[in-house]
Amino acid sequence: MAEIIRTWRCMNGRCGKSFDAWEANPECPACRCVRVEWIPGGGHLAGTAKSCDAELRALADVFRMNDMASARRGEAAKRPPAAPDSAPGPVHTFAPGFTAPVNPANGAVCVPTTSRVDFKAKVGIGNKLAPSGVFPNVRSNTAVEATHRPRP
Repeated sequence: MAEIIRTWRCMNGRCGKSFDAWEANPECPACRCVRVEWIPGGGHLAGTAKSCDAELRALADVFRMNDMASARRGEAAKRPPAAPDSAPGPVHTFAPGFTAPVNPANGAVCVPTTSRVDFKAKVGIGNKLAPSGVFPNVRSNTAVEATHRPRP
């Protein structure tokens, strides 16, 4: 975890000095008072943005990461390539309402589904949902290890 140096002001009425510290809630080095207030310094990033972009580009070139989506002034960001189309194959049902073709050579391919998936439920306050014929009850796979009932 990277540490951040911050500017603090002592809240002691007799001291009131400003100081820099790495800690989250430091004590004043002058009077040892622990009542301190953080002085926000603002975002001093104006001079570092260009060097950060240059360093990021250099790292991307070193590690051959030419598919990064970034933009330069006056041009749109690069769009990532579209998902590959899955080769025709047998259709497999993964969940109720979700089916996708499975290529035997590559396995399942993550593509948008053409099936209509709608899991919305209309329930009023105080009304219970009807039991599902597809999914088991929560209690069917629950093991109770211990219970605690305080005495009245």
